Amino acid sequence: MKALILSDSHGAVGNLIEAYENEKDIDMVMFLGDMHGDIEEFSLACTRVTVAEVIGNNDFFVKSVPEDRIFTFGGKKVFMTHGHKYGVKYSTAALLKRAKEEGADICLYGHTHSRDLEEEAGVTIINPGCARRSYAVLTVDNNIKVEFKEF
Repeated sequence: MKALILSDSHGAVGNLIEAYENEKDIDMVMFLGDMHGDIEEFSLACTRVTVAEVIGNNDFFVKSVPEDRIFTFGGKKVFMTHGHKYGVKYSTAALLKRAKEEGADICLYGHTHSRDLEEEAGVTIINPGCARRSYAVLTVDNNIKVEFKEF
């Protein structure tokens, strides 16, 4: 299974659509917050796959979207969050702790606008960076593979 991972679009809806059009064989889109309005507009164009989202620290008035989300993708448990509640600008330690508490194999976060890929304590931690510059493609089969792409 393959997922498109996006975060922190901050008005770059065109980039979200470009990434979606570039990655034709995806099974899901995972959006890590900042800006909910962008992902709502994007979702109108994104008709062939499910979009899972969480809200970010700039999604002030959104009440219908959770801050954290846990689900199974390709047989792996995924924990996704924007990251601001876990101090990710300073360290991923609190984020990793929460992911482990949830039994996650994969932990997705945004907020920092910087790409990140870590493997720690059996958890793959991924930040796709800011959707104004980059996104990530997650492939899950027997293994977990992450590829970063730039606009």
